[in-house]
Amino acid sequence: MSVTLKNALRRSGAVLAGLLLAGCNMSPAIFTASSSNAELVQGPPIEDVVTSFDQALSCLRGRIPRNVMFAVGGVTDSTGKESFADGGAGKFVTQGAGEMIQSSLFRAGVSVVNRRDGNISVMESNWGIRDIKRQVPVNFYISGSINSLDFIPGGGFSAQIAGVGPRFRQSRILVALDLTMTDAYTGRVVANIPLQKQIFTKETGASANTFFGQTLVQMDAGGMEREAINFALRQMLSLATFEMLGQLMEPSALAPCLALIESGAGSVNSAGTGDRTALKEAVAAMNESGEDAARALAVPVSVGQMPAVQGPQQAGAVAAPAAPPPLAPGSLKGQKAVQAATLAIRAAKESMETTDKEVAVKKAAEALQISNVALLLLKEAAGEGFGGDEGDVAAVMVQQALQAAKEAGTAAANRINTEKPKAKPEEQKLPEAAPPQAAAPAGTAPTVSPPPPGSLAEQRKPNGAQ
Repeated sequence: MSVTLKNALRRSGAVLAGLLLAGCNMSPAIFTASSSNAELVQGPPIEDVVTSFDQALSCLRGRIPRNVMFAVGGVTDSTGKESFADGGAGKFVTQGAGEMIQSSLFRAGVSVVNRRDGNISVMESNWGIRDIKRQVPVNFYISGSINSLDFIPGGGFSAQIAGVGPRFRQSRILVALDLTMTDAYTGRVVANIPLQKQIFTKETGASANTFFGQTLVQMDAGGMEREAINFALRQMLSLATFEMLGQLMEPSALAPCLALIESGAGSVNSAGTGDRTALKEAVAAMNESGEDAARALAVPVSVGQMPAVQGPQQAGAVAAPAAPPPLAPGSLKGQKAVQAATLAIRAAKESMETTDKEVAVKKAAEALQISNVALLLLKEAAGEGFGGDEGDVAAVMVQQALQAAKEAGTAAANRINTEKPKAKPEEQKLPEAAPPQAAAPAGTAPTVSPPPPGSLAEQRKPNGAQ
């Protein structure tokens, strides 16, 4: 046997020994009996999803009013790309882009309401166990689509000398999306962002195919690197969320957060094309309608939590003394807010029921003034930590008081504009006196003349009297 062949066999034996040693670390399922459970293989640990823009998103906390509500609408996959052949998994891009945007909004510290799935609320409303009007309305919502997925042709090279040499090739995928933020009250687009990214893939390796004497030895080694498509999309959605929120903010408030985006992580349009007055208009609209009071606690109240009106105690009834529970921070101001709201609702009701226009105007102004005091008390109580079921009731009571005061003021103003002015005293005519009646003979009933039209007696005739 020649020396060359001996060397080839020696190398082949080393390779075979390596394979046998690798078999010791193979999955235990290979050698597990069919009647026994295979030992599960543990891979890398579970970890939180972190993107390059999370720090910038977290920086936005407190810079956008918490009483402004955001939601996520439909964010669809409009690429039309899917593959089921040759081991394809179906859709090329994620179908959960809306949830990714919702997570980014939550990380930014803004108030988010769930509009991804309204089946529970609608079902409970249909069952009669939930009032759908308790749902907090939305100020702004995000919608859009992932609409481009293009496979860009790549290139590479391979070189071999005597059957030995390296190889390299690369390719790219271009993915793009468009997102829009809409004012839910008017349908006006207040922010928009188009983004695209090239996903890079490369493969390197080396091979050797050579004869040792009459023995052919083949070896091949290599590796591939490619960005995860769906993780790249998550980063794009995080950046898009940051930029759309930034388009609503003042540049001075956005600048510290903008500086936290790492160089090369993304190109951000700091100037933006959004409507920077949209946030101010949303807050002003809520203050005018009274919705700001209900959103101070941002928790809808359920049926049955409204406080019962306590009537006067019966005479002789003695209530057993009970130790008052400890007051939570802000509870005293919260209770005062409820009392003020009750007084405002009562004044508004009296304004609506009275027939005197002057009293109606006076009571409507009183209701508006007291309801504003209740709103201020509720805001101060919420700032001191007032919440829970008691806080939910207070928020709803204040909102109802503001609405009742507004309706009473509108009704009083309409009454003043539509009511005709009364005639002046000198123009009012006195009713003509009835002619004197002759004395009736004794024993006969006196004859009573009918009251003149328009007199007090005529007005007091019973219904149906002739």
